[in-house]
Amino acid sequence: MAKRDPANKTRMVIVGGGAAGLNCAETLRQSNFTGEITVISNEKVLPYDRTLLSKVLATGDASKLSLRESGFMDTADIDYQLGYSVASIDRDGKTVKLSDGSSIPYDKLLLATGGRARVTKNPGSDLKGVHFLRTAADQTAIKEQAKKANNIVVVGGGFISSEVTANLAKTYKGKVSMVCDTNVPMERIFGYDVGAMLLTEHERNGAKVYINRDVMNIKYSGDKDGNVTSVVLENGYELKADLVVVGAGIELNTELAKSAGLDMDPNGGVHTNPFMQTSDSNVFAAGDIASFPSWHTGSNIRIEHWITAQD
Repeated sequence: MAKRDPANKTRMVIVGGGAAGLNCAETLRQSNFTGEITVISNEKVLPYDRTLLSKVLATGDASKLSLRESGFMDTADIDYQLGYSVASIDRDGKTVKLSDGSSIPYDKLLLATGGRARVTKNPGSDLKGVHFLRTAADQTAIKEQAKKANNIVVVGGGFISSEVTANLAKTYKGKVSMVCDTNVPMERIFGYDVGAMLLTEHERNGAKVYINRDVMNIKYSGDKDGNVTSVVLENGYELKADLVVVGAGIELNTELAKSAGLDMDPNGGVHTNPFMQTSDSNVFAAGDIASFPSWHTGSNIRIEHWITAQD
């Protein structure tokens, strides 16, 4: 791995402190880049395995899921600036402006801004005790509330909801219900047979699963203090709840790329060439937001779209 050369003033700025941003920084050093590498992350922790948050929801410690420790960053001379977000990009001046008003110049820029949990607009979704899982902070908040909860309801039938249900049901026997809008959990992804197996496992673990419910037309009721007390299904049936975890997918964090005037793809991502280069030759995109040429079609597609197409 290359060492930082103080004489090399070339600066690579990476916006996004997740797995994609980290891999870019590592690869640069592994490819003998000796210039400056600055990573800007709006989270206050070093990169961690986000996919494990739902798998260890009830008892996990996100601080133990780090992909790299601080010592590695020091050795590789990768400057991680935690707790900052980028407000805008000046492509002509080749600078990024941070939310605190400061600016950082770049020679090359990578956008790896990922996504955020999709927050549904169901009535009552802003009540205390209704959570959407995406970050380490979300996982900690859910874990702490689950310790005190008597009735936990998981809304959604995809990956996140199924993993949350599995983990919480094993830890809090008889306290977990799941509400999904298909015949079986994960039916859209894996089909009915696999989904039926998952349904059996959830029930074996003590979870009560409500199938074929219109999750976009449920609502949440609360008490005078704004705490959630129940989930009301579209048919009026009411489930007691003092903790709700909603899995409704993600929304891409592409606002920064759009405001910078980069070309966007119809699939919703940032259009790139095979080298992850955007319509600005000095700006690259990677991770969830990148829409790159597919080897088997030649057209641009985001990676999760390609995976879904193969299922």
